[in-house]
Parts: sequence; C-alpha cells; structure tokens
Amino acid sequence: MSMQEKSFVLIIEDHPLYKQGLESLMRLSFPDAEVASGSLADDAFVFFKSKDAQTIARSVILLDLSLPGLSGLELIDRIHAAQPDLQIIVVSGSDDPIKVGACLGAGVKAFVSKSTPPDRIVDLIGRALRDRLQDQSWLTVDGLMNLDNLKKIHLTSRQIEVLGLICQGMTNMQIAAKLDIIEATVKAHVSAIFKSMGVVSRTQALLAAQRLGFKDLP
Repeated sequence: MSMQEKSFVLIIEDHPLYKQGLESLMRLSFPDAEVASGSLADDAFVFFKSKDAQTIARSVILLDLSLPGLSGLELIDRIHAAQPDLQIIVVSGSDDPIKVGACLGAGVKAFVSKSTPPDRIVDLIGRALRDRLQDQSWLTVDGLMNLDNLKKIHLTSRQIEVLGLICQGMTNMQIAAKLDIIEATVKAHVSAIFKSMGVVSRTQALLAAQRLGFKDLP
C-alpha cells in the first residue's frame, strides 16, 4: 500500500515528555501521515469518529497501558469492539512477560518497549502503515523477541469485565448481581480466567491483574 494514501497515527500516552517525543518522531518520520495525540483512554475513541474505514485500515494507535481510568486490557478490548480493523501497538515501560502475553493474546499487533531505539520503532510503524502488520511481534532494546515460548493470555470481553470486578473485591455472588447473570456462570468465568492467566487463587489473579493496569480496591 502506498504511503501517499492518507494514514493516521494516534498516540495515547499520559507521560507528557514521552508523548511529545513520540509525536515529534512520528511527524518527522511520516510527513504524509496525520499524527495526533491524547492522554486519556476516551481520546482513543474521539479521534477515530471522523475517520472512514479505509483510513482506519491503514492507521495505527500507539497505546500506553498505564492510563487513568480503564485498564490496558479493557481499553484494548473496547478499541477492538469499536474499530476492529485498527492496528494497535502497545508501547510500554515494562517488558513484563505477563503484560506482553496478555496484550498479544488480546489481539494487539505489536508490543514495544519504551527503551527500544527510535529507528526500530519507526521501522515497525512504517511497515504497519504501508502493508499492515501480518504477524504479531515483541520489540525490545535487544530487537525482536522470540514468541514461541511466550504464554498468551486470552480473555473474552466478559472475562475482562469479571476480572475488573474481582479487582474491586467483589464476591462471585456480587459479580452475578452486578452483571445480571447466575453465580454458576460467574464461577465458570473465574475458572477460565485462572486457567488463562496461570493462577490458582483470587489473590494471584489480583496481583497479575494489577500488573495489567487493573485498579485495586479503592
């Protein structure tokens, strides 16, 4: 796909200095692309409302996981629901394998460490804008990582919702009432969450979820 066709790069990052640096890098590297940035989860939906399907298909969103409000997984899930053709690239300050596995399991195209040299980030995004990324990748300061032994965490939208309520300290009965489903269904979701995350208790699930940006008890 020609880079002359209109494409869009959206940066959602709440660290002002890194956001400014990434935005400047994108404008310099891709002068034919429209570049915008925001610092809140809601900005991810506002900017794409006016874009047509063809533009979205050759655009990318560079997403930080540690934003105020929604957890990273919740935001990824909602972006996919609203814009299924949008390429999501997570840019994170952590190379925590559970974060990488959860993001790739949620369908993001790439997980990029913030310590990655700028030229490698530009190369990845350039390929996304030209041809779309066909394979998932994990890019670090050491280059592309082998994904063969990475455990991907696959959670449905409902399971992400249940996990968020577990993080709020709700029991299965409370979750069932909140979601208007029967308790047996909640138990099934909890079991599936434990299996996918490789944990055996709510405490372990909570600790893992916190690493994914889910908020703890208020």
